[in-house]
Amino acid sequence: MTSFTITHTDENLAVDTYSSNNIRSVIVDMSMPITPIVVPQAPDTDVILVKVEGNITTVTITWTVIDDGTTPFSGNNSAITAQAQVNHFKTSFVPVVVEDQYSLVLGTGSDAMTFAGTIQKMSFTVSGRSPVAWEGTLQFIHGDQMVDYKEDIPNPPIMSAPISNNSGTNGEVKLTGIQTEYLGSEAAITHYVVSFKPTSGNTWSTVEHATTNHNTQSSIVVDLNVTGSYDVKVAAKTVIDTGTFTTPVKVIIT
Repeated sequence: MTSFTITHTDENLAVDTYSSNNIRSVIVDMSMPITPIVVPQAPDTDVILVKVEGNITTVTITWTVIDDGTTPFSGNNSAITAQAQVNHFKTSFVPVVVEDQYSLVLGTGSDAMTFAGTIQKMSFTVSGRSPVAWEGTLQFIHGDQMVDYKEDIPNPPIMSAPISNNSGTNGEVKLTGIQTEYLGSEAAITHYVVSFKPTSGNTWSTVEHATTNHNTQSSIVVDLNVTGSYDVKVAAKTVIDTGTFTTPVKVIIT
């Protein structure tokens, strides 16, 4: 049976990844709701099928949670036993606020299936005949990033060119022609927040560049004080909160 990996990014951009090869079953349910309108005194061939709702995909995974000597989580080195793993799911992994984001990968390599969305439900059972192994069930719904309804925050910035390395100076990236078209409930921004992590890593770091100019700027140079391959994204910040980040891009920082 194939493996699965689920990654949780919390509101502070901390990343925790769980992987398992002990899958018992996987159901990928693709629902395409269609409303039938029945024509009076007509055969079934005359039924009018109206597509007024969008499609939805859910993934249900059943797997065995076992004591394996090492933790399957990247964000908790102490969750080694099956019971400790279940407890970590409950206390630190399941979604609590709308900023919690998830990605699910089924399989590995070129055949892997990737879903972005959130966890709908998790359940775990254990038998007295086998108190070490737990049976876990995960229900995942595929969809776009959840919208934050708590605060009116800035939209993702737009740029005239992708985030790039600032040649000639170590550890810097360049934000070309950056601007923020909608500032949320505020009239000005205070910073552009650049978030970055190693391409092969899980932990995001941030650097804030102070500015009150949300209109197009020829370029902003931000010193990340790192070199190598990094995923980089940027958001506008107001006195209310940091806005939505752009989609991460890979940058080779020299």
